[in-house]
Amino acid sequence: MSETTQAPPRRWPVMSGTVPFVAEPYTRRSETGQGPWDALRPGLTVILGPDSDHAAMVAARGGTGKTRLAAEFAARLWAAAELDLLVWLDAGSRDSIVTGYASALAAIRVAAPAGKPEAAAAQFLTWLADTRRRWLVVLDDLAEPADAEGLWPQGPSGQAIVTTCTPGVSPSPIPAATNGNGARAADPVSIGISAFSPREALDFLSDRLNDDPYRSAGALDLAMALDCLPAAMALAVTYMLDTWQDCRQYRLALERHRRPAAGEARTDPLAASWMLAVERAMEFAPTELPWPALRLAAVLGPSWIPGAVLTSAAACAYVTGRKDVTQAEQASVRTTFGNLQQVGLVTIEPADDAHTVHMAAALRSSILQVMGAAEIRRTVQAAADALCESWPERGSQPELEQALRHCGNSVRRCDDQALWSQGSHPLLVRIGQNLDDAGLAETAFIYWRDLATRCGGALGARSPVTLQVREGLADAAMAAARIEEAVGLRERLAADLDEVAGPAHPQAIASRASLAVALRRAGRLSEAILLGNRIAADSDRVFGTAHPQTTAILLELGTAHYEAGHNAKAIDAFERCLSLRAQSLGLMYPDTLAARHKVAEAYRRAGRGKDAIALYQDVLAQYEKAATRPARADAVIARENLAIAYYRAGMTDEAVTTLERVIAEWRRVPEGDAASTLKARANLAAICCLSGRLREAIRFYESELEDLERLRGPEHPDFLRARWNLAAAYHKARRLPEAVELGEATVAGCERVLGPGHRETLASRANLAHAYHASGMLKRASAHFDRALRDCERALEPGDPLTEEVRALRVRYLSGRQGAAPIISPPADLWRSRPGRASGTVPVAGPPTAGRRRPARHPASRRPPRPERAP
Repeated sequence: MSETTQAPPRRWPVMSGTVPFVAEPYTRRSETGQGPWDALRPGLTVILGPDSDHAAMVAARGGTGKTRLAAEFAARLWAAAELDLLVWLDAGSRDSIVTGYASALAAIRVAAPAGKPEAAAAQFLTWLADTRRRWLVVLDDLAEPADAEGLWPQGPSGQAIVTTCTPGVSPSPIPAATNGNGARAADPVSIGISAFSPREALDFLSDRLNDDPYRSAGALDLAMALDCLPAAMALAVTYMLDTWQDCRQYRLALERHRRPAAGEARTDPLAASWMLAVERAMEFAPTELPWPALRLAAVLGPSWIPGAVLTSAAACAYVTGRKDVTQAEQASVRTTFGNLQQVGLVTIEPADDAHTVHMAAALRSSILQVMGAAEIRRTVQAAADALCESWPERGSQPELEQALRHCGNSVRRCDDQALWSQGSHPLLVRIGQNLDDAGLAETAFIYWRDLATRCGGALGARSPVTLQVREGLADAAMAAARIEEAVGLRERLAADLDEVAGPAHPQAIASRASLAVALRRAGRLSEAILLGNRIAADSDRVFGTAHPQTTAILLELGTAHYEAGHNAKAIDAFERCLSLRAQSLGLMYPDTLAARHKVAEAYRRAGRGKDAIALYQDVLAQYEKAATRPARADAVIARENLAIAYYRAGMTDEAVTTLERVIAEWRRVPEGDAASTLKARANLAAICCLSGRLREAIRFYESELEDLERLRGPEHPDFLRARWNLAAAYHKARRLPEAVELGEATVAGCERVLGPGHRETLASRANLAHAYHASGMLKRASAHFDRALRDCERALEPGDPLTEEVRALRVRYLSGRQGAAPIISPPADLWRSRPGRASGTVPVAGPPTAGRRRPARHPASRRPPRPERAP
């Protein structure tokens, strides 16, 4: 994406998510809706749950207007400009809460790790706890209290509302915490929401019926017959407006359906209301489809249901009762859902493919209560088939996949046993794979662990499906950084595969290769190398020398040697991989280039900088030879990598000259954009500054800062980093007043954008203290060092490297010793792939090793970090 297409700088206030009902008329609840808002105040969470005093059977199913109350309150605060941030999200599952928080973090334009929603969610919660902005977070329809464990929003400047139909949700999942001022956060307040009072029910009916005295006659009797339940009365109003009936006529019709359910002392007024609505829908063609369509929507809801699911062959076969589904029958199903919308049973957004049909949670619960166990099981199986049929290719449509995942969770909660009646339904594995694709590492690990336990009990620990699920569990453990658990899982899985399939089976070899990756990640390098040698021999014998599996194993073996400091052996493994890939794939194939990168890195580490440069020069020559026009993005990237290799080999003049040419070429190639030019210019500025060419460096940094302010805004994290780099260059040039001024602005911006506890804020404050010390402002330097150390100890884990670095800097400066030069962000690392094209190895059975971003040392470090790879 071109930088010029990025969103404009953030402007407050910000809304994330969609607040429902704001366009509908609202009946104020002066008698039953005042308590919750009396309890709300900054720093407090209010849980709106069922009222135990009001028809517990009905209240537990919802329909008392909790969501409507929360929506009206949020809309009122928003309209009164009393909020800087309003977040509304569906809390139907844990991953929906996590992704909602990640979206909110993106909405306030705070930088977060790409592809890691859980890290973004944690960062958003930290931001809420530290910010002074006024915020309101609404978690609507929390299905399971465990889903919100560790995800409850807290902070001294905000408030939270949680709605739930689950009786007795305890505030205990919220950990004892402190707010931004160091005071203990207030415990949540649980408030039961009852149905309307009779007066409020009369107001509701009168408002909806347009104060028509003819239709309103008998409104009080109707309200009492419906237990004043808002959801039931909303259906009643829709029915009366559609049929031109009055309250007396509707109440008479209602009596036909007011039969108590089995084991219940009283009737469910919501059930009677929706049964009347179904009868009304059956008066329109096609007359026989509303009830099965409603059952299917109830099993898939209450989250938004993609339209493709409801019109899939499996769904249409269930709704119509016919195996061979034609386009005409699909059209009939679409018409049926339109009829259900007309009578108020569903809401349809025809323009939204991912969020097409919605059913209220209370209505869904009531319908499921009426359905028999056998019918629920049959519907669950049909819904699961429809979801699998509608699922796109992995990672192609994230929003649609998230909606499908939410529907899958609803299906499982209806009758999980139905998905095991004929083994394991493919939907179960598909949900886990989608959690992996979405980057929800911890959620995926928990899901795979539970699924593996269930599979082992139902199918056996060594059945093909169980082995596949155990593979997913091991991958999820690795992705969630549970390395030791991943090693244990991989060891047991590899042993079972050796026994079941034999040690020469491709799946057994792939499993052992993944075990070698886990051992290396766990720091058990000698074991990883020993196993890697065995796997390489097995793969060579089974697959062949040039097979992608064999070359990927060689690359992994070389990486293990590289991390163990065995430079010669690492170079040998990398060179073998490179030679095989060049012969079988070609020089320009991404996997070949990844292997070439590994060889160059090993050369550099072994002191063979000229050999590393020669590799990049060869790549550049190949690109230029293959080019069909004067300049291509591939060639420009290769030249940029060569420039960085020059710099790391100490050839600064060559690096500067080459980067200047790179900047000019990025402006000419069709694939070039502002991001590529800015990246190259930032590298050039860093090299100039680190090599003592301060006048040139300052000129480049000032130009970069101007462009970043124009393209990304003054509060974008990239702008803040560039501003500190310019301040550091001023510092090195002894332009101390300018360095201090920019440093102060950077710290203020980081606190505002990232929060006081963010790592970059902490590092920026330590660097500002450095500038104060150099300027002779010793009291300010001491105060900022003390504040930086205190914030590090509060926000970071004990023993964190940044905390120890700040502590060491503080001792150095306060003892009167001079410190190191100010920190400049170093240039990007050697490997940079073509924009829009992924690079790396063919994965074996675990994560690929090439192209992985190496974690950079923090800007507060006294030594420059290893250069970070460009995206």
